[in-house]
Amino acid sequence: MSVKTWALAGTAAAVFLGGGWYAWESSGTSHTESLCGTPADGTDAEVATGAQGIAVVEATGEAAHDPGAVGAENPELVTTPVRIVETMKGKFAPSIGVSQRVEPGGVPGSFKVTTSNREVMMKPGERYVVAIGPGDLEARPGTTTFATLIQPAHRGAAEEAEYWRSVIAKAPPKPVCDDTVS
Repeated sequence: MSVKTWALAGTAAAVFLGGGWYAWESSGTSHTESLCGTPADGTDAEVATGAQGIAVVEATGEAAHDPGAVGAENPELVTTPVRIVETMKGKFAPSIGVSQRVEPGGVPGSFKVTTSNREVMMKPGERYVVAIGPGDLEARPGTTTFATLIQPAHRGAAEEAEYWRSVIAKAPPKPVCDDTVS
């Protein structure tokens, strides 16, 4: 297996198992972070504490396998392009790709989420609240963001932002295993 495949497998395991270390390649340099992880079915407060970024986004394209982001060897991860509508936590680029784990196989638009009842597949033109666990919120070339929560923005962008800012304000502090970059 390539280094990138091992790094991706570690990232996925960290996100879905609740913690660990991961790394990815970026323009010839290695980027490493630690993360505490958010339980796949965590409460909103747990999501607010564990996420490095939370935003209302609008999907601008279909979910697709993105070999540049997740490795051609891993068909269980797809990336959906989104534009940021409202930011509640973290500093996002105006547009990013949000990756998530799905059942293997299928074609764009027919993927199924397998890991959490807190994630849905995004559809172009619709708005969602996303919480990003590991990844690069600023969408630097060669990096990826991984969702720990993707839910429809039923309340609308402004009301979702108000709700999540309230949750973030009341959430407990982030545990000692705070993200670090080397």
